[in-house]
Amino acid sequence: MGKALLLSLFIFSSSLYAAQTPKQQKIDELINVMNMDSMVDSMYAQVEGMMKGMSDQMGVKPSEQAIFDKYYGDMTDVLKTEMSWAKMQPTMVNVYDKHFNEEEISDMLAFYKTKTGQAILAKMPVVMQESMQMSQNLVQGAMPKIQALAQQLGEELQQSRNESN
Repeated sequence: MGKALLLSLFIFSSSLYAAQTPKQQKIDELINVMNMDSMVDSMYAQVEGMMKGMSDQMGVKPSEQAIFDKYYGDMTDVLKTEMSWAKMQPTMVNVYDKHFNEEEISDMLAFYKTKTGQAILAKMPVVMQESMQMSQNLVQGAMPKIQALAQQLGEELQQSRNESN
């Protein structure tokens, strides 16, 4: 019975693969070469780091850690369920299919199979994380000026409204 089930699954998955266009088959291959499923896993690791930082920022006391850990566990469960690779994969195929033509997909596939392409894929998550951190630091530095401008805008709008009454 196990062999029959395995054979049925193989035939079913083969027929699904055959129903795809050649472009969609290349997109699937590209997604595999790019290891997008492991990128999703690394996203969970980044969230874990953010949650640790959030715990520190919130000043979670040792006596409150159990409450925070329960929240963190529940949030992680939601993310892993709602943002699983199984849910993302079909959408990713559609996004690539929509925005890239078959030649572009072929060129990306050829590039990402190279040593340089694989190096970029391996290093890009860290580069993106550091870039996001840098951007957040810049925004935090600009925030007092933005808040002052927003306050000034509010005061000027209020003054204008008072004058028109």
